[in-house]
Amino acid sequence: MLAASCASEEELKISITNPTDIALTDAFVSFEISKDFESFTIFNGEKEIPYQYLKSSGETEIGFVINLVPNENKALLLRSIDKKISSFKSRTYAELAMKPGNVYSDGKFRGDKFVNVRQLKVPAIHTDHDALFKYEGPGWESEKVGYRFYLDWRNANDIFGKKISELVLSNVGVHDTVAKDDSYHQMQDWGMDIFKVGNSLGIGSIGMLDEDKVFMVSKTDSIYSEIPENGPIRSSVRTSYFGWQVGEKKYDLVSTLSIIAGSRLTKCDIDISNNPENLVTGLAKYEGTDFIRNNGNAEWAYIALYGNQTLVGPEDKLGIAVFYRRNDLMKITEDELSYIVKLKPPNGKVEYYFCAAWEQEPEGIINRNEFIKYLDDTVELLNNPPLVKIDLVGIQ
Repeated sequence: MLAASCASEEELKISITNPTDIALTDAFVSFEISKDFESFTIFNGEKEIPYQYLKSSGETEIGFVINLVPNENKALLLRSIDKKISSFKSRTYAELAMKPGNVYSDGKFRGDKFVNVRQLKVPAIHTDHDALFKYEGPGWESEKVGYRFYLDWRNANDIFGKKISELVLSNVGVHDTVAKDDSYHQMQDWGMDIFKVGNSLGIGSIGMLDEDKVFMVSKTDSIYSEIPENGPIRSSVRTSYFGWQVGEKKYDLVSTLSIIAGSRLTKCDIDISNNPENLVTGLAKYEGTDFIRNNGNAEWAYIALYGNQTLVGPEDKLGIAVFYRRNDLMKITEDELSYIVKLKPPNGKVEYYFCAAWEQEPEGIINRNEFIKYLDDTVELLNNPPLVKIDLVGIQ
């Protein structure tokens, strides 16, 4: 990430280089920019590129996605303008929708609608299946795939598979009690909830190993959740867990889950207190899947599963994966429910990604070889992201 700052510049030349031998579609690029650029456009030749101001630590940062052929160097132009920032079509979405009013009786939160909120403290009485949240917690999506996690003692990630290349979650699970033809547990025109999580790590969920047992983020003193970003290029969900009980110790943990336009990847940024020995993530184990592991020597690696592991039917194929930094890895292990990636969080921080690739996506990945090719291309991009160089142009 580079900074661009000069009080008098009118334009910036942004050189983007693909250092890989693979074609990149919707590769994410971000950099800091001077606050002198209050309004601007970015051009690729004569074509305007959508961008987004990003939430970052104190600096003004923007991000966009771009297509690059192998080893291409592409020159873009950022130009100051005297008008409001363009409004771009959203390619990502995140939401947290709940019953208003906290009306609670007979084990359920009452009401006939869900209302989107920007942030909230989770009520202490909330538990699974009490109808407080639309589809039981926050959701986030790109055009390719949607995800959710259960904002209760289960705290596990789940998958919405898509048969259309559109944002759909705003219209999913909107009714408290749904008929078969309206339930996201049944196949709809857009797709459905395709994964069964149970008591496993699901796909990329957070936990900790203590005495060889996985503790999910289940027992806490309090939980706050928010939607810090909901934009055309990136959307995210941030959740703060206070007093997470693991054995005799307690931890405060902040999880930020984000997704980029055109991507299947969810990025997980974890920040935890009290210097834990480990954090774990992983993948649910099901019969009918092949375990795949990348054993390269580069910074990023992965584990993955491919095969019959959806709720759709015995022949339906799904690939799931977790990408992790090799320097953070303590070991790959497993229990009866999950394949487990045990990570060391240096300075209380760890970063990893997870993804799902369903064969019923438009132009979806339909066999094991295609899935491995996708995984290898993805890890190549993580290890060799686009290079950014910024030059000042037109200085007065």
